[in-house]
Formats: sequence, structure tokens, C-alpha cells
Amino acid sequence: MIQLKKKRGLEEISASSMSDIAFLLLVFFMVTAVFFVKEGLNIQLPRKNSNPTLVLRENIYEILVAGETIKMRNKVLGTRDYKDLAEFRKDLNDLEIPNLDEKVALIKTTGETKYGNMLDALSAVQLRGFKQVSVKRLK
Repeated sequence: MIQLKKKRGLEEISASSMSDIAFLLLVFFMVTAVFFVKEGLNIQLPRKNSNPTLVLRENIYEILVAGETIKMRNKVLGTRDYKDLAEFRKDLNDLEIPNLDEKVALIKTTGETKYGNMLDALSAVQLRGFKQVSVKRLK
């Protein structure tokens, strides 16, 4: 007589430690990953205890960024209107500004100003060489 062997059922793999392994892999990749940090605005803020600085009116270059339009005003220069940022940059770079270290760029924005337009105006002012820049939001 032939004896038939009973087929054994498949053994199950224990999945109880699977969550531990997944957690350890997650921690490993988080620790070894390289995170890229984007540069923000390169602005040096005044110290907490510093006193306000008095500036002569003719040393202030007031730049109003309202929506898509830009206006630049100075006591000596007068008021100039620009329709786009490229024209503003060109005129700002061509402008003769003696003693630039003493001058202050005051950038004013309104509620309808796009964030990118304000940043573009700020970068144009910084590239021109203004060391003192103030940003104010008009109500």
C-alpha cells in the first residue's frame, strides 16, 4: 500500500516586526538625507536696543510699488513714474547718486502689490548699492 504524505500548509511569515523595520528605515533616511535650504532675503536688521536714525529728507529715495506701477520720489530728483520694473532698474542704475552710503531707500507697498514686484524692487535697490533700505506697507 502506498502512503500519501499530507501536504503541509504554507508557513506564514510573521509581520509583527515589519512596522519596526519601516520605522527604522524612515529614521535612517531622515537622518542621512540632505535638505536644501533656500536663501531668503539678505537683510541685516537693526539691533533691539538701537536708537532710530535721523535722516535728511534729501537723502531719502522713496519708491512706491503699487500693483504694477512704480514711482520714485526724491527731494532733489522730483517724482518719476515707471510702467514696468525693467525701466525702473535701468533708470535707477543710470542715476547719479553721490554719497550712496548716506542715502536711504524707502520702499512703500500697497495692499494690491504683488509680493514678487516688491521683492524685485528691493533687489534692484540692493543691486544699485543702497546700504540702508526700509520697507513699509501702506494701509
